[in-house]
Amino acid sequence: MQELTLAKTAAWLQQCEDAYILIHRSPDGDCIGAGYALAEILQQLGKRAAVLCNDEIPPRYQFMLPEQPAAADFPPKCIIAVDVADAKLLGSRIQEQYGSRVDLCIDHHPSNSDYAAQTCLWQEAGACAEPVAAVIKAIGLPVSGKIAECVYTGLVTDTGGFRFSNTAAGTLRLAAEIMESGVDTAAINTRVFESESKAKMLAEAKMMSSLEFYAGDRIAVMPVTLAMRAQTGVTGEELEDVAGIPRKIEGVLLGITIKEHEGECHISLRSKEPVNADEIAEIFGGGGHRLAAGITIKGTVEETARLLVAQAVKHLPKEQA
Repeated sequence: MQELTLAKTAAWLQQCEDAYILIHRSPDGDCIGAGYALAEILQQLGKRAAVLCNDEIPPRYQFMLPEQPAAADFPPKCIIAVDVADAKLLGSRIQEQYGSRVDLCIDHHPSNSDYAAQTCLWQEAGACAEPVAAVIKAIGLPVSGKIAECVYTGLVTDTGGFRFSNTAAGTLRLAAEIMESGVDTAAINTRVFESESKAKMLAEAKMMSSLEFYAGDRIAVMPVTLAMRAQTGVTGEELEDVAGIPRKIEGVLLGITIKEHEGECHISLRSKEPVNADEIAEIFGGGGHRLAAGITIKGTVEETARLLVAQAVKHLPKEQA
C-alpha cells in the first residue's frame, strides 16, 4: 500500500479514466455524499464515473443522487473506494467483484486495513467528505452546488449534527464555507434528522422495549430482528441511523446494536469515553473509530450478544468493573 498526499491524490484522479466508485454496504450519509461528490467531479473533468453500492440508497439520502445516475455499463479502468475501511465492508456482491482490485481508497478511519493499492487517509477528519472536499479543491475546482450539498450531508451525518467528538475545527470551517456558498443546510438537516416513516417509529419502539442491560447498566444491547422488520414493514435502509440509540441512555458507556440478517448479524458499537469501540470491534475482525465501530458475526442475535458482552465487559474502566 502506498500513502498518497492530497496533491498526489488530486493528480492521480486527473489522470484516471472510467472509474467505478465503491461505497460501503448499508450506506450512510457520509459514504453516499463523498461518493457522489467525487463522481460529479470526475464527470466535470470529462471522465466516466459511476457509484456502486451493495445495497439500495436510503430514501432520505436520494436527494444527493443526480437526476440520471451514471450506469456502471462500461469496463472500469480505475476502482476507487471512499469511506471504506476494509474490503469486507463493501458487502458480498461488490467485494467479490472488486474488493481485491481497489486502486485508490479515500478514507478517514484509523482502522483502515490498507487493502487498496494507494490510500489517502485523513484520520483527523470528522467525515470522509472532508478529504474528498480537500481533493476537489486541490484539483482546482469549487465545492459548490450539488457537490457542496453532498459534502455537507457527509459532514453533518457522520458528526451527528456536529455533536460528536469527531467534529474538528476544520469540519466546522468547511460547513461554514458551504453555508456561505448558498446551500440550504437547514433543509438538509431537516431531511436527514427530522423525517421518519411510521414504520420506522414503530420499529424503534420495539427495539427500545427489547433493550437489555449488562455490567451494572454500563452496557446496553439493542436487537433489531428480522421479526421486528416484518411486523412493522420498516426497510433496512431506514434503520441505518438507529445505532446511536443505546448510547444516549444515561450511564451507558457502550451501546451495542445488533441487526439480524439471514445467517449473520451486523453490529454497530457506539461508546463513550474511556471505552474504545474500535478495540472491541477488532477482536471480531471489525473496526472503525474510537467511539463508533462495526462488526459482522455469523450466528443468531442471542449468540452474538453473548459473545460481544463477554468481551465488552473487559474493556470497561477498571475502577467501575
